[in-house]
Amino acid sequence: MTVKMQVTVPQALALQAMFKHWNRLAGWGSSRMIGFFVDGDGNFKPKCECTFSANVPELTDELEKKTIVSDDGNGTLNFDFDSVSWALSDFPSNLK
Repeated sequence: MTVKMQVTVPQALALQAMFKHWNRLAGWGSSRMIGFFVDGDGNFKPKCECTFSANVPELTDELEKKTIVSDDGNGTLNFDFDSVSWALSDFPSNLK
């Protein structure tokens, strides 16, 4: 998966720090919820584009709902992939 974003230098560095922490947690075998503040009324307008080098199923509304593990009702969402893994049990195992 490749993600392209249009961000400012400070935003790029904050995202890089977050990804570095993801890698650190993964290396430790540690599970944590990590957040990134999206300042949509400011200049954070990343226009994220995702592309895939392998066959990946479509992100349907049903699958998207499965990614949400908490919702405060005000737009703050937390995501995880475990429910999607179970939902894709019939998809080729190398893409789960």
